[in-house]
Amino acid sequence: MFNNLLNQALKMIPSQKAVWRRYVGEDIDDAGYSIPKYEDSEISGSWQAVDTQEIQEMGLTTQRRYQRFYTSNDVKDINRGAHPDIILYNGIEHEVVGDADWYDQDGWKSILCVRRQDEEA
Repeated sequence: MFNNLLNQALKMIPSQKAVWRRYVGEDIDDAGYSIPKYEDSEISGSWQAVDTQEIQEMGLTTQRRYQRFYTSNDVKDINRGAHPDIILYNGIEHEVVGDADWYDQDGWKSILCVRRQDEEA
């Protein structure tokens, strides 16, 4: 078994609760369109801002709102070839667009999220 460093850190700093909308597959609607299907569960972790310089270094636009969420859950990003998981925090949906995956080694992930409502604004 591994020694989860995130869980140790969360004993000393406050954590935040969020809703994890885990992608579980797709349904087909009456018109034949694929509709992503999600299951909701509560998760906790540390929600953090992402520095503008880091966003630029990753080649991302600063016109979008990015945040990091450190969690001990195996949240999936868009790179798995399916729909990304979604994190609902403070009533705002965030798509998971990347991660630093320490899950198998140490039991935690640092996930990069982008605010979904920014696409509509």
